[in-house]
Amino acid sequence: MSADAPPERLARVLEAVPDHDEGAVTADQLCAAAGFGGAAGPVAAEVVTGFLQLSGAVLVTEDPATGRHTVKAASPAAALFLKSLAAYLRSGTPVIDNWARAGTTEPPYQPQQVLAGAQFLYVIEHRRLSLDPQASPLRSGRVVQVLIKTRLRLLGPRYLMIYDRAARQYQLPGGHLRSDDRDAFAAAVRELEEELPGFSFDARRDRLVELGEVEVVQQSRTYGAVTRYRMHFVQLTSTRRELKAGPDGQWVTERALLEEGRLVKGSGVNTTGLRRLVAGLPGGLGRLAPGLVLGRRPSTTVLIREKPWEVLGAVLSVAGIVVAIVQLVAEWGVG
Repeated sequence: MSADAPPERLARVLEAVPDHDEGAVTADQLCAAAGFGGAAGPVAAEVVTGFLQLSGAVLVTEDPATGRHTVKAASPAAALFLKSLAAYLRSGTPVIDNWARAGTTEPPYQPQQVLAGAQFLYVIEHRRLSLDPQASPLRSGRVVQVLIKTRLRLLGPRYLMIYDRAARQYQLPGGHLRSDDRDAFAAAVRELEEELPGFSFDARRDRLVELGEVEVVQQSRTYGAVTRYRMHFVQLTSTRRELKAGPDGQWVTERALLEEGRLVKGSGVNTTGLRRLVAGLPGGLGRLAPGLVLGRRPSTTVLIREKPWEVLGAVLSVAGIVVAIVQLVAEWGVG
């Protein structure tokens, strides 16, 4: 690499930052040492100061006599961080990669995860939002979500959630409105047909009922950035007796659907917009009639998992009846 190449110059700037226990120097001095001279010097000094301050690895102070900024490393680890960045610059290797791959996850992270583009963006945007709950969104989007409520025999009301593999969390069926979607209802139909195996919307037996619209600012689990979402909610009502949820679908309780921090099969649940919508629905989801009635009976495994005490009580009752019958038969035999 040429000594005058910009990466080499910037590497020299980073390496010239004094350690935490040394005297601070001005940004002008750093840039001059790196070869940024003439008219470019003051501009380079401002850029370098801003970059160093953004990293948090340096202490930036203003000299009251000259008005110039002075810098030095904030700590031993910070000085080593700057030297590591300098080594990356010289090698031509990016610190962060995989910017084309979308999708984020929650900690703990593997090294290759935290240094992937979308994941790294998610981490720094999470910090920005936690420091300022009113942080300005970097993007916006329109989303439609479909509430599918049924009543399962022996279990009661259940709601369908779909696992989003890109976002690595459960949410209601639905997704972003595309430019060729006529409206939110058309987008809802498209999303249902994409996400539910074998589903084809039939206007003779299927209907979408308007529930409302809310605005939510939260991080995108696909891109990591703070995003303003306009979320349109509809409910699917149908006379069909069968609805295949597929391997990514789960029928959950209202508590699992709405309680913040709940997990479904070990994964997070994204229903921030739905909770905001439900807060304005008279009677909440409980007053909302099921949109379809499924004819299937839940498996024994599901019954044991969701209603263990009821199943145990039924087993003990049956066992008691069997014991009573055995005793009665034994007494008849003796008699």
